[in-house]
Amino acid sequence: MFASIVVSVLLWWVALTRLWRWRTSRSVLTLGTAVVFIFMALHTTVNVGAVDRLISEAVGVANATSAVKHGIFFGICLGASIIIVALRVPDVDRQRRWIAPLSAGAAAATAVAVALFFSAKDAPQATDGYQFDEFYVHLPGYAESAAFVMGMAAVLCTVITVVVLLGWDLGTPSGRGLAILACGVAVLASYAWIRGGYIVAARLGWVETSTYALDLTTQLALIGAVLTTLGLLWSSIEGVFRSQRQRRDFAELYMVVVKERWPGVVRDSRASFDPSRRTADRANEVLDALSMQADVDKLPEHGLPATPESVARWVHTGESGGIGVDGLRPPVGFDAVKWVRAIGRAFQDIHLCDKAEMRK
Repeated sequence: MFASIVVSVLLWWVALTRLWRWRTSRSVLTLGTAVVFIFMALHTTVNVGAVDRLISEAVGVANATSAVKHGIFFGICLGASIIIVALRVPDVDRQRRWIAPLSAGAAAATAVAVALFFSAKDAPQATDGYQFDEFYVHLPGYAESAAFVMGMAAVLCTVITVVVLLGWDLGTPSGRGLAILACGVAVLASYAWIRGGYIVAARLGWVETSTYALDLTTQLALIGAVLTTLGLLWSSIEGVFRSQRQRRDFAELYMVVVKERWPGVVRDSRASFDPSRRTADRANEVLDALSMQADVDKLPEHGLPATPESVARWVHTGESGGIGVDGLRPPVGFDAVKWVRAIGRAFQDIHLCDKAEMRK
């Protein structure tokens, strides 16, 4: 139970960060990812035994939480469908036009699953979802509802796996994330096919009820969920490490020109969830600080062509060497981060040379 609560809290945190990113970017892919994580967080929350029983008591029908889970499951499927559209439809407007019909389809599928579920005869309240599956999932009504949900999930996960396999590029962070996502969704497809097949076979009396298929699919669901989550987050994870590496290149320069000389140029982005934005803001703060320093040092508007080494030397010694304000701006082929990193590395080299000279 403790593990379920921890996982639920983590998923809620991830879901809220994705939702915040969608709010600022309005990306259909980010929306699909946010929807997946929101419903995954809901699913893990509902799986907590106390929450499971509380929902059934609130609805007033024994085991009603399982019907709620069917709706949540279709919510995850909705998010996954939106991700497929974002990956396969190039035009953003066309992507957005898919959202309404997909949402309507998920709502209709939920209505069918819930109607089938409540067509079953009442059964005693189970202590949790696993006990419900063990004792009741093969019974009339419950079986049709669960088989319908698993069948839809199996087909969708299989389609997602094929779509992702056709679209990944291991040379990019997002491509590597898609590769991990494909593995996770393939495992979830196996989970849905096996569990759905067992439910149908048990309902028709072809096999004896057993916990083996339930235990196996529970493990597959856990592995698939972990891989899927990792795949959806992989680009962000790589982005965090990439941004840390980039900021490390100009950390010493930042300390001197921003922290010590011009702290007023600091921008309000430290609470941003996007590490690349934070890095870009830190780089632009360095450029703003260099501009302020240029005003104080009365650098001309135009001067000799600047290099990272000449800018770093000016910051370190105060001698401009003929460079002008125009030389402080990123040259053609450089963005702010790339340019400031180059200056930062040159600044570090100058400091290392000074330290080496002092030791002699």
